[in-house]
Amino acid sequence: MQEKITRLIKLFISVGFFIAAWIFNIVFKVLVVKRQKSCSVLVYHSIWGDERLLFAQQMDTLLKIASPIDVSKLEKEYTQGTPVLVTFDDGFRSFRENALPELEKRKIPVVLFIPSQCLGERPRFTNNYNTKAKEIVMRPEELLSLPHDLVTIGSHCQTHPHLPLLDKDIAKNEIADSRRDLETLLDRPITLLAFPYGEYNDQILEWSRQAGYKKVFSTLPDRNKNDDFLWGRIDTSPHDWTIEFKLKIVGAYRWLPWAVSLKRKVKKLFPFQRTETLLDDYKNKKL
Repeated sequence: MQEKITRLIKLFISVGFFIAAWIFNIVFKVLVVKRQKSCSVLVYHSIWGDERLLFAQQMDTLLKIASPIDVSKLEKEYTQGTPVLVTFDDGFRSFRENALPELEKRKIPVVLFIPSQCLGERPRFTNNYNTKAKEIVMRPEELLSLPHDLVTIGSHCQTHPHLPLLDKDIAKNEIADSRRDLETLLDRPITLLAFPYGEYNDQILEWSRQAGYKKVFSTLPDRNKNDDFLWGRIDTSPHDWTIEFKLKIVGAYRWLPWAVSLKRKVKKLFPFQRTETLLDDYKNKKL
């Protein structure tokens, strides 16, 4: 019940955000001011057999109201349509069995982020968020069989750790060695990294640059407008309500990072209360 109430609150705020953005767009058109369209980046995790039809319906909706793009076009300027990038974290077998066939039917490009030392395993990290207990990360041969023209592989570190909690050297190894693991296996450059649980700080961003990544991804729908290195994403589920999914596509949930920042500032004003960190917000997916 609490989760449903939270979703409804976010939905109502997002509707207001969308209306405000629509009004601003009209004003800019009247003033003949060109604005670059922002690309929404969706992130999924599991798509189970009983969710496949829901996912297929979402992809049909996406094609009707937006333009799915390849990650190589992520930093381009968009003046027409609504650009959307679809991503999947964790490299679960359910992606290959249920999501990929629907993406192939519709020729929708996708980025798949892999924890390189979890291949073929039932990973322990699935205990940390809402996914089915029987998930298994794809085996090396399954990764190799994925269509290169549709699926771009990126790193999700080696063991899907909470990077900010790790010792410096261990964190740097998780970031850099996962890239080498995947390049050795796939025999192609790996230039994308998604932070496990979306957690990062300035040091982690710098280590990611040093490791050779060209783009990194978090799990809040925001990015540094002056830097094409860090990109935000919006957590998406096949069980999203239709209006919820449409609003995510058009970027109406971009207010979330501001809300997280405001919450942290408010809590600092009340030291007698337990201060939750941004890490807590990421873990619990709360506001």
